[in-house]
Amino acid sequence: MSTLSLRARYYRHSVDEGVEYAEGNFQRAFVDWEIDPGEAALVMVDCWDRHPIVTHQQRAEAICRGRIAPAAQACREAGVTVVHAPSPGQARLYPQWTRFACDAELFGAQSEPPEWPPAEFRDRSGKYEQFAKPAEPMRDAWIEAELEHRRIIDCLEPQQGDFVVATGDQLHRLCRFQGIVHLFYCGFAANMCVPGRDYGMRAMHRRGYNVVLLRDCTTAIEADYTLEAMGLTEASILEVEMTLGFTVTADELISACRDSA
Repeated sequence: MSTLSLRARYYRHSVDEGVEYAEGNFQRAFVDWEIDPGEAALVMVDCWDRHPIVTHQQRAEAICRGRIAPAAQACREAGVTVVHAPSPGQARLYPQWTRFACDAELFGAQSEPPEWPPAEFRDRSGKYEQFAKPAEPMRDAWIEAELEHRRIIDCLEPQQGDFVVATGDQLHRLCRFQGIVHLFYCGFAANMCVPGRDYGMRAMHRRGYNVVLLRDCTTAIEADYTLEAMGLTEASILEVEMTLGFTVTADELISACRDSA
């Protein structure tokens, strides 16, 4: 049986015997894996063709074209399932999204609003309006003009045999049906949707999946003072290695896929 031979990186919260148990002595380490391609999926989060933050979009597009697209093709050829997770609104633009969708996802579901916090507080309205972040007219104008036209970037257009998901429950049903336990993540942003969506790394880690980030196939939305050093991108990668799972590079995954053929 063909396997994916990979060396995955993580960050140790420990030290060797005889070394002081202090943060300054923690370091990255590696584990060697043999993975059945049929038990693995590549999950591409929010790989959009447009974004209001032009600098972020420039980095993301270069990553999509130069790294994610070759990795996705190598996965297809090796028998690794390819999953597109472009956010719920964009997922519904693709016919593949109905596979493994339940009735509530397909037709909408009525749910009881939570009793607490109060509705006014959740909406930041009425006497709680002061706690809402101020409106951003530039961002709101972009959303009104562009959001309905946003799609998956052309170099990652879903292909026959790919899947499109809109929710974490849908991804979980797909994985259960296909026998998938290893989820390789890429996409955007590294500090927002990749970890935070209900089909993102944190949620699927809580469900018990082995989550692995392609660390050169993502970028964070940076702050003005982190942009030069890409500090938030590095911090997001470290969070995965420290608390959620492991990382590999696109080239490492591509090589493992080609060697497994």
